[in-house]
Amino acid sequence: MASCCRPSASAAADPGDHPPMDHLNDPSMTTVPAPHQTVREILHPQSVAIVGASDSEAKWGGRLLRYMLRHRHDGPLYPINARATELMGLPAYPSVRDCPGSVDLAILLVPREHIRAAIEDCIAKKVGCALCITAGFAETGPEGRADEEELVALARSGGVRLIGPNCMGLMNAHHNLCATTGVVMGSIEQLPRGGIGMASQSGALMGAMISRGIDVGAGFSSTISVGNQADLGLNDFFEYLIDDPLTDVICLYMEGVKDAERFTALLARAAAAGKPVCIAKSGRSEAGAKAAASHTASLAGAWPAFEATCRRWGVYLFENIYDLLQGAQLLQRGKRCHTNQVAVFSGSGGGGALLVDALEAHGLALPALSAETEAAVADVLPATHRQLPFDFGMLNHMVPPDPDVAGGSVGIALDRAMHDPAVGAGMLLLTTQPGQERVVEAAIAAADRSDKPLLFVQGAGNHGDIARRMLRDAGQGYFDSTHDALAVLQAFAERTEPEPPACAAAPPALPVDLKPGFQTEPAARRLLEAAGIPTTRWREATDVDGAVQAARELGGAVAIKAVSAQIVHKSDIGAVRLGIEGDDAVRAACEAIAEAARRAGVPGLDGYLVTEMWKADAELILGIQRDPDFGPLVMVGAGGVLVELMKDVQLTPAPVSHATARAMLERLRSLPLLTGYRGRPPANLDVVADAIVRLGQLAMSGDGRVLELDINPLFVAGDRIAAADARATLA
Repeated sequence: MASCCRPSASAAADPGDHPPMDHLNDPSMTTVPAPHQTVREILHPQSVAIVGASDSEAKWGGRLLRYMLRHRHDGPLYPINARATELMGLPAYPSVRDCPGSVDLAILLVPREHIRAAIEDCIAKKVGCALCITAGFAETGPEGRADEEELVALARSGGVRLIGPNCMGLMNAHHNLCATTGVVMGSIEQLPRGGIGMASQSGALMGAMISRGIDVGAGFSSTISVGNQADLGLNDFFEYLIDDPLTDVICLYMEGVKDAERFTALLARAAAAGKPVCIAKSGRSEAGAKAAASHTASLAGAWPAFEATCRRWGVYLFENIYDLLQGAQLLQRGKRCHTNQVAVFSGSGGGGALLVDALEAHGLALPALSAETEAAVADVLPATHRQLPFDFGMLNHMVPPDPDVAGGSVGIALDRAMHDPAVGAGMLLLTTQPGQERVVEAAIAAADRSDKPLLFVQGAGNHGDIARRMLRDAGQGYFDSTHDALAVLQAFAERTEPEPPACAAAPPALPVDLKPGFQTEPAARRLLEAAGIPTTRWREATDVDGAVQAARELGGAVAIKAVSAQIVHKSDIGAVRLGIEGDDAVRAACEAIAEAARRAGVPGLDGYLVTEMWKADAELILGIQRDPDFGPLVMVGAGGVLVELMKDVQLTPAPVSHATARAMLERLRSLPLLTGYRGRPPANLDVVADAIVRLGQLAMSGDGRVLELDINPLFVAGDRIAAADARATLA
């Protein structure tokens, strides 16, 4: 659709009258030629044409021409406008075909109805890539999508690659290429060069990240707005950034995933190359999640599956683009956070105390400094203030300076604390204290001597402008709120090291008699037992007399449940009875279950499931969910009837290694329930992890037949586990 950021059907330069290329639609011409250029060549063009150029900066074609003249790449620049012979001092040409030299990149800013003709001109000129900023295609609905697909087919038939449509262009700072309509380009003297590479599904957010990056001293290699991804898409540029020697860190803003298999493979490539990947993705809420029958499906929507895949490959996940950018800036400077322990420094005792209070809410903690570190700061801090947080108001400024660290006592305190092994990162809150520039000088020196992130929060308003400039010029960056800085550190702390998929053992053979569709609990139990996952002892009965006999065989008190493919959540309708003992009690329980099923609209049952009662110290939920994009995923979390309310779960792609399974358990908020909370016997986490590994093997079996499976609850008691309830769906 039309946008304030790009042309659609508004008036613009006439692309020129040239013969149509209808022969390119001839069905007999089915061979698609190889593209004229690779993605790398597209991002390093020698010659650029602006189709729809103007001499008016009120128009996008004029604004882009001005930007490209201000940031001039080393090569010809051809303004294309059929009504002009000169624009902003450059010769103008009626069409791309009329340019005197070859054209590598053609930027299209003409109205929608002229885009086809512009692409035909690109084909005739053998242009490498058409960068289509014009909007009004697939984003407008089915008709626009059909037109867009036709344009892609046309471009490919002539060996021309297409970026967009509906994008805001790209920037290659090291090539001095400013092929973007982002308004920030009109306010800077030179492109911000650096090692952050970016591909974004939002052009406006790409521009915002560049603008913020300039404010905080971040530099970029290449930034690409992919628009509708009709031809070249985010994965293509992701791959380029992995291979680009001038890109140290990769930033992606994503709204959806095209070709999840390739995306996952690229995450693996980036991890193998040691190149950090930072992602902010929209669509994280559950509002649009598709409802499904099992608990696992309701918890494993599009975002959880995406998140689990990213976490496996060590991606840094951020909630917004500004945190994304500033996290990337720290990573580009080689900073890594190895623990969630954050050293807090401030010139304000109150400000430091508030920061400490905020750590826990972000999954962070204040470290205890070692005796060695306390001794190292003894000259600059009194004995009462040698543990964090450090209050610079208590510093002794009369001690001799350390020649290796600027800033006197401030520098010594910062440097010694940042080198403490318990400290994973640091935060310095700058307030309206005097001599702020000296504090910043000390902090920059301490930051440069550490491989840990030291974040600067400027809380002094306009009083801190000089300090901001110092931090920007040093490439250190700064934050204007403690919340933003804490969010970045939280993302660092939550990131896990990349782990290649486990070497899958031979998957278990599924029972051959199970038909596709929803499986009742007896069938689901057979699946678990085939995978080697223990279940509570059980018997299936077709009628009440059979249930009585089953209870006798199991002995003692039993649980009785309805068996019906029409009942998913048995306890919700009263189709479960617990602690039943004796023949008469079994008969009464079966009759009550059958009546509850009738009230729920199920006139007849397939039978009854009779199981032993079990005393558990803890209950977990385990599950399998086959995501349509990312494939089979395994889940573990706090189980029981409150599973969806607590939402304390961990998800990972299958297959699962034992180490990953253990790590999943250790990240649960409810972990204390498994480790001896209030005198409970501690669970054997290795036994639980083994069940998770086996569930991952089951997820890989039968050529993907297991679409979803729920174990809720999995009873845990010391070294013993048993699945007490289960359901599944098979393809």
